[in-house]
Amino acid sequence: MVVHLPDPVVRGRAVVGGALEAAMRARVEGEVRFDAGTRAAYSTDASNYREVPLGVVVPRGVDDAVAAISVCHEYGAPVLSRGGGTNLAGSTTTTAVVIDWTKYCHRLRGPPAGPSSAACPPGMGSARPSRSAWPAGWVRS
Repeated sequence: MVVHLPDPVVRGRAVVGGALEAAMRARVEGEVRFDAGTRAAYSTDASNYREVPLGVVVPRGVDDAVAAISVCHEYGAPVLSRGGGTNLAGSTTTTAVVIDWTKYCHRLRGPPAGPSSAACPPGMGSARPSRSAWPAGWVRS
């Protein structure tokens, strides 16, 4: 089955998908996905909303995300950060470049800063900090 998606239009003008994708690939070390299958997969969440993104970037770290946002700024393309798992009501779908943090940016890097705090990366879902911190002895019962 072949999926034909419409060309995206942002702020009243078409975004040049090929040029945007090429610039992303040149500057982002992580995964850059502008294919129809990935765009279709990211067009939905647990809601009834369906918005096809321009493309998806899976950063390997913060520097990749900064590079992706810089490219989007240069091309006038909107950005949607996705991956904390805290919203499933349509807010994670839109015509934008989706930055999905969940694949590489989801591990605690060290002990918490204080007795009741933790610095969590953007791809770590809302229940994951406790599951990650407990085996390391960072959580007190």
